[in-house]
Amino acid sequence: MRLVLLHEIPEDAALRQQWNALVLETRGPQVFYTWEWAAAMHRAYGASLRPLLFVGYAEDGSLCAVAALASDTANRVSFLCATTGDYCDFVVSERDAGDFATQVAEKLSESGYRDLVLTNIPEDSPSFVAVKKAAKQAGFRIYARTAYVCAQVRLPDANGTPGAKLELPRRRMVQRSLKALAQAGPVTTEHESTWETVDPLLPELAAAQVSRLLANGKISNLLRPERRDFLRELTRLLSPAGWLCFTRMKAGPRTIAWHYGFKFHGRWSLYQLTFVNDLEKHSPGFVLLFKLIEEAALDPAMATADLGVGTEAYKEAFANDSRRTMYVTLHRSRWKHWWEMARYQAATAVTSWPWAERTARALRAKAESVRRRLREEGPKAALGRAGSRIRGLIFSREEVLFFEAGTAPPRSCEPRSLGPVSYELLAEAAMRSYDDEETMQYLLRSAKRQREGNAEGFVLVDTEGRPLHFAWIAEFDGFFLSELNAKVKAPAADCVMIFDCWTPPGERGHGYYAQTIEMVAQQIREEGKHPWIFSAASNVASVRGLERAGFQRRYALVRQRILGWQRIQGETPTYDEAPVVEVSARV
Repeated sequence: MRLVLLHEIPEDAALRQQWNALVLETRGPQVFYTWEWAAAMHRAYGASLRPLLFVGYAEDGSLCAVAALASDTANRVSFLCATTGDYCDFVVSERDAGDFATQVAEKLSESGYRDLVLTNIPEDSPSFVAVKKAAKQAGFRIYARTAYVCAQVRLPDANGTPGAKLELPRRRMVQRSLKALAQAGPVTTEHESTWETVDPLLPELAAAQVSRLLANGKISNLLRPERRDFLRELTRLLSPAGWLCFTRMKAGPRTIAWHYGFKFHGRWSLYQLTFVNDLEKHSPGFVLLFKLIEEAALDPAMATADLGVGTEAYKEAFANDSRRTMYVTLHRSRWKHWWEMARYQAATAVTSWPWAERTARALRAKAESVRRRLREEGPKAALGRAGSRIRGLIFSREEVLFFEAGTAPPRSCEPRSLGPVSYELLAEAAMRSYDDEETMQYLLRSAKRQREGNAEGFVLVDTEGRPLHFAWIAEFDGFFLSELNAKVKAPAADCVMIFDCWTPPGERGHGYYAQTIEMVAQQIREEGKHPWIFSAASNVASVRGLERAGFQRRYALVRQRILGWQRIQGETPTYDEAPVVEVSARV
């Protein structure tokens, strides 16, 4: 075998045809192994991944092996499609797998690559066995563990026993859900498979997926523009071959669930499924999955419905088969090899105790936050911040000012408008601020409040529906103020606290904070209540913004902390009716 190394995915029609023909000769052909999938990755992630395409040619010049790998900015090697493919593998026959894996491992070693991470190799793949042998010969230390057990549904053989039927779970529950969903109109499913019909639908799929995961306290991979670009490129490349299957489930005219999947060589792969949040109690996602598998069972061309990576309970309900994938690391360094094994064993042990897992996740998040600040601020500023925090643990004094809104009507801020927070607007803000850690934490916090319903959220939007500023309100009396680490007492009845206001980074500097709290205060007054807000005295910009918005300072509370002991100084004044000073002048 003659090995050729390329640093791109060539736009070569002959290579594309031979590559895909070779995929069909592998054990368990997958759409994830095709030229189209690798090309979509290269186009979308070319800025962060450098392709290492190993191509093997037989003596007669025909293509006989392909390994689509990539190196990242840290010079680690992985499968090019590791972050997007449910399965990753060398595209090679069982006969040539050993020779090809050996040559690839030796070439990587000669090129100075010392760390490889090969994810989601099917355990039953000839390449998995070949890689284990080849790695040792090339001087790598190898460690393999289970990555996923992928749930699958074996479908009845259309040419087999007459009357063969697939027994699907929870059929009665699905019927009840369909009846409930049908109150908005007939429940129908629509399939699309062309670039022209699917491309316009991708933004709504992405928004629904981001919104759905935010509602569950998670971050969707579709937040990042590269991932959305990847789906567009994949759609463009797969649709001409008929491998793409995009499904929408509707209740009347409204789309309530989406699925982006593939039909490839007798396999219906379920890849990206999501649904609207407000109908969660009727399980539209489960209903759509039920209908897809039911339809696949009636298609004589389909032998398997592959539910992909992950061990979610809803997948296990359908599965009658499975396929295991492996997570394989190869290191030249003995210490890295041992560290990899120790880390995995420790992680496995930690997951046995939920409290330990939560603690480990919190510590990891804290460590990542420290690393991020070191990158963004530099060591000197980061050390200064750490020193301030340590001093604060010994002694600190924090003054919190309380302001009441005036009675003057808010200034006009047309064409902007104020509306309630929704998961959709939180998702929109997340997709615009995906790379800002503080904003993402704010949006996750807001999604949790929205889910729990213990506060009311508002958002200022422009004419295009773009979120400009967020704010929340809750009952003043008994409100927990983290700056004081205590609950506070309201000065009068019917007082409402405005809190946790936030402007996304790209919208700052336009006065949206003052505009929003003015409008929120006006809405509170219209309900016959008294709007209040607070600010740390040290936050000069916030105090000025409150004054510009017509809020009047009423009183202050001070928290003093010494070696973990705290005292609140100051008292909340008590009014029979909250006093209001008319504000006639505006800055």
